[in-house]
Amino acid sequence: MYWDNIPASILSKQREVFAHLDIPLQQERADQQPHGLWMNEVIERLAPEDIVVFCDIDAFALNRAAYIAAVQHAENGALFGLAQFSNHKQGTQVYAGPMFMAFRKSMWMQLGSPTMRSSKLHDAAEVMSVLAREAGIPVVMPAVSACLLPKWSLGNEGVFGIGTFYGQLDFFHLFESRKPAYEAIFHAVADDVLADRPLNFRHYLEIVEQLQAAESGQ
Repeated sequence: MYWDNIPASILSKQREVFAHLDIPLQQERADQQPHGLWMNEVIERLAPEDIVVFCDIDAFALNRAAYIAAVQHAENGALFGLAQFSNHKQGTQVYAGPMFMAFRKSMWMQLGSPTMRSSKLHDAAEVMSVLAREAGIPVVMPAVSACLLPKWSLGNEGVFGIGTFYGQLDFFHLFESRKPAYEAIFHAVADDVLADRPLNFRHYLEIVEQLQAAESGQ
């Protein structure tokens, strides 16, 4: 889903990456709608045996195999999601984040069809991980492998921030894509995927350095 504050270039570049990797993608405009409420509506549309795959508007798989593996985890009954932590909530555990999440709807129903909306205790979709652990359902969470501009703690397991990579460089999430300054990072990573070339971290860091210099007026 996306709000109207997301640059059009982010939407178009994400579509390009998904098409290049031959991954189906449905972008939905839901301006001003809470993320969790939109996820609830999407889940309700589907049949119990359907696999639900959520992806943030500024995230994508870096290779097709990573996407296939995420779906397979869901088909096998697990909850899949990139490692996330709510620094502004009371939770204490890293959870499977909906920036790239996959699960079978019947598993969600098994957990009591919980709302995906944020609450005083949990961020959007965080409750899925809490309930899955209580029910003994596997929670698969690719960890952070690199971060271009660290901003937040990943609980006791590291940091994440603007331009975060997960797994064995399998997934990418920009974060804060509403800020035009970060578009260049998103485009640089996406263009490397589109060109089927290795990720150029030196180039990404040069972009970050340029952004930081511009912010400081140097």
